Amino acid sequence: MSVSYFSIIKYLWLTLLLITGIWCIGALHYTVSWYPYTKYPGMFLFAAVVIFLLILGIRGNMTATLDLLILELLVIYHFLWLSPQELFSNTRWQAPWGRRPYITFNGSRATIHHVRDFHYYSEHEYDVHYRTLTVDMDKVIHVDLAVSHWDGLNSIAHTMLTFIFSDGQHIAFSMETRLPEGVEQNAIAGLYKQYELLPVIATETDLYKLRTNFRKEELYLYRTNATAAQARLMLEKLLYSINEQYNNPRFYNSLTHNCTTSLAPMLRWINPDFSGDIRLLINGYSDELLYDLGYLACKEGESFPELKARRKANLYLDRDEDYSTAIRTNL
Repeated sequence: MSVSYFSIIKYLWLTLLLITGIWCIGALHYTVSWYPYTKYPGMFLFAAVVIFLLILGIRGNMTATLDLLILELLVIYHFLWLSPQELFSNTRWQAPWGRRPYITFNGSRATIHHVRDFHYYSEHEYDVHYRTLTVDMDKVIHVDLAVSHWDGLNSIAHTMLTFIFSDGQHIAFSMETRLPEGVEQNAIAGLYKQYELLPVIATETDLYKLRTNFRKEELYLYRTNATAAQARLMLEKLLYSINEQYNNPRFYNSLTHNCTTSLAPMLRWINPDFSGDIRLLINGYSDELLYDLGYLACKEGESFPELKARRKANLYLDRDEDYSTAIRTNL
C-alpha cells in the first residue's frame, strides 16, 4: 500500500515538473533576448533536457528530478524579475494606446490628463485627440457598466465603466492591452509579459462608439446599484490606482490581469466579503455575475436574460439624442 502511495506522489510530482517545463519553454521563447538563429535550437535543447531528466525521474532517479527543478526555478526567477520598465523602455506604442493618463488632485476636484477623445471615420481611421478634464468627485451620482461582445462570442467580452456626474459629465474607463507598433494581440503571448496593462480614460463617443458603430460589437450598458457614496469611493480609488500605474506600469496577463480582473477590486470596495467568481475569468458572463450579486439595477421581477435584451445599446443608436443619451434609452 505504501509503495502505491509513493508512486502516486512521484507521478504527480513528475507531472508538475512536466507542466512547469512546458511553461518555461514559452517563457524562454517570449522573454529571452536570443542571438540570431539561436532561439529555436536553444528552446529545442531545453526541451530535450527536460524530457531526458523526466525519463530518468520515471526510472527512479530522484537526483535528475532535483536537477530539473533547479533548471526550471532559474527560468522562473528570470521571468519574475522582468519589469515593464526593462522590457518596454524604448517601445513605440500604437496610437490608441500612445498616452498613459494621470491625475492631479485639489481637494475633491480631480484633473484628468490624457483623456482620449478620438474622432473615428472607421475602426482604423481616426483623428488623434486628447483632452484634459476636471471633475468634482463629490458630484458623481452613478456608475454604469458596459460589456461588449465581438464576433458573436458569448463567453468573452470587454468590460468598461462610466462614472456619471450631476453636472452631466460622463467619464468612461477601460483597462486595455497596450500594444507596441506592428504587434497584434495574442492570448498566449499575453501570459508572458509581452504587453502592458493600460488604463484608458475616455469619452463615451470614443470608447463605446468605436465598438458599436465601427467594430459592430454588441454592447450592453447597465446602471449599477452603487450609491453616490459608493460611486465616489470607487472613482477616488480608481483614480489613485491609475496614478500608481502611471509611476509603476504593470504587465497585462490574459488570465490574471485583464480588462475584467483589473476592475474586480472595486467589487471588494463595495462588498469586502466578495471572494471572487469564475465569471471574472470567463468575462463574457461578468454582467450575469453582477446581476446575481444584486449590483445591477433592474425592474421588479426582471430576469437577467430580460434585462440583457433590454439593455443592448445597439438598439438605440438611431435616435436623435446625443450618443450618451441615446444608449441610455430604456435604462
